[in-house]
Amino acid sequence: MDYAVIYDSLIARARGRSRHGYMERHHIVPRCMGGSNRKENLVYLTAKEHFIAHKLLVRIHPNVYGLWQALILMGRLVEFKSRIFASERQRAAELRRGFKYSAESREKMSVSAKARGRNGAKTEFKPGIEPWNKGLAPEESHRYGYKHRDETKARMRDIMLDKGIRPPAPPKGFRWGKGGVLIPKKTPEAVSARSL
Repeated sequence: MDYAVIYDSLIARARGRSRHGYMERHHIVPRCMGGSNRKENLVYLTAKEHFIAHKLLVRIHPNVYGLWQALILMGRLVEFKSRIFASERQRAAELRRGFKYSAESREKMSVSAKARGRNGAKTEFKPGIEPWNKGLAPEESHRYGYKHRDETKARMRDIMLDKGIRPPAPPKGFRWGKGGVLIPKKTPEAVSARSL
């Protein structure tokens, strides 16, 4: 199937009609591919046509990461969930896995994060600075439903003990053992059963 021909006919049809109702501005040559904001490079499409145009662009240029990003973001905005869209998300995830920021970009992101007062040893838990997730419902958290493995919990307990931080109270009937392991407490019933 010639996706470029379909894309060109979609753009030609949009150029030849007047704007009415809800329309979205679309860059004919995408910005990530060197397109400009000039009037000749802009066309107004319906929301459905806009989504289809980006889907066609991804088919025409499958190795341009910026096109995949735009398509994924567009799908999130309209909460478009289907098997067709799932294939695009999967392909974008594959491209992301191989994507590496340059050293210069990483440095710029680091400077920006430090300027915002986050991600630094001195700023992460500074008194008076509210956490970024304060007031966020648990269901909206990126960690909602996630459970730590037992090995991870033990490692976190060891780190807390090394720093002199007391771990939370153990569950009823247990005590903390060496290395942060939970050990059942000796109950009077257990002691009396052993002495028999």
